[in-house]
Amino acid sequence: MGLTVPDKAKVVDLKALIESSDVYRDDIELVHNLIDNILEEKREKSERDKREYEIEKIKLAQLEKQLEIENARKNLVNTSQATEIGEQGSLNDNLESLIKSVKTLTIPVPVRSESFNLFFHSLEKAFQNKSVPNELKAEILLNILGEKVNNLLAYDSQEDLCDYEKIKQLVLKEFEPTPQECLSNFKKAQRLPSETYVQFAFHLCASFDYYCQLRKATDFRSLCDLVVSDRIFETRFDFA
Repeated sequence: MGLTVPDKAKVVDLKALIESSDVYRDDIELVHNLIDNILEEKREKSERDKREYEIEKIKLAQLEKQLEIENARKNLVNTSQATEIGEQGSLNDNLESLIKSVKTLTIPVPVRSESFNLFFHSLEKAFQNKSVPNELKAEILLNILGEKVNNLLAYDSQEDLCDYEKIKQLVLKEFEPTPQECLSNFKKAQRLPSETYVQFAFHLCASFDYYCQLRKATDFRSLCDLVVSDRIFETRFDFA
């Protein structure tokens, strides 16, 4: 605007300076829009800085937790707990190799919300297969999910970040599909070239189980009611 702002100028001084300018007198709306844009940019920058700060806090919390787990694993070598974990076949795995082996047995992190239930089915089978101790499940889950859930977990407590079930429920709640989306994807599902029929059947079962869970079909009678209800819904426009 071509204005010279005095040192240590106050808001009142800036306001008077702007209102006395030629630009303000010639085009008040332009000046107002300019000020609004500047204030909006400052607000967005403040919010962006806040989000980045919260993400950095999460990364630091994850790092601290990983260091605690590493120290705990070293201490367990000479304790009875180490023997118990060794019997489960995980004593010789460090955390990094355990994460890699679980990743190998788990489907990739979904890009569609309706696939997260299947992801957790696959992950928990991998946990069972590798005999993963409960205290490591939350850390492995956070490593696999990566930055996808950083913003989601930004306001969770350190205690919640160590609880696998709490993280799982939070993720499912955030990305939970509607029952209709779940049913539609179940019906449209196709076997991938890399899948065996056994794997495809598992994916279908997991998808349908999740649909029944969303629709609260917990026994044979409620399942029958659900099937009939879906059939009526599909034919609701058929008046013939």
